[in-house]
Amino acid sequence: MSEIQQQNQAIKLPLKSVAGALLFSVILGPVGLLYASTFGGALLMFLTVNLVTHKFYSSAVLMWLIACVWSVAAVNRYNRKIIRVSMR
Repeated sequence: MSEIQQQNQAIKLPLKSVAGALLFSVILGPVGLLYASTFGGALLMFLTVNLVTHKFYSSAVLMWLIACVWSVAAVNRYNRKIIRVSMR
């Protein structure tokens, strides 16, 4: 294969799916955040369990929403980093 044909082929990178991350977070909350960010998922699970234990249920719902936003941001940040590294 010539060098020009190799450059025109699409590069398949191990990118994460934004839709998948959002779906996991909507359905599983902080547990679904583990797909996008291990640290973020562990932190929000700890905080959510703490809030539910102390009967702050409305704050636990807020943690669920934060998990959704955090997962999308984390996957976007991860994908940008992978693309940046592959372009070098």
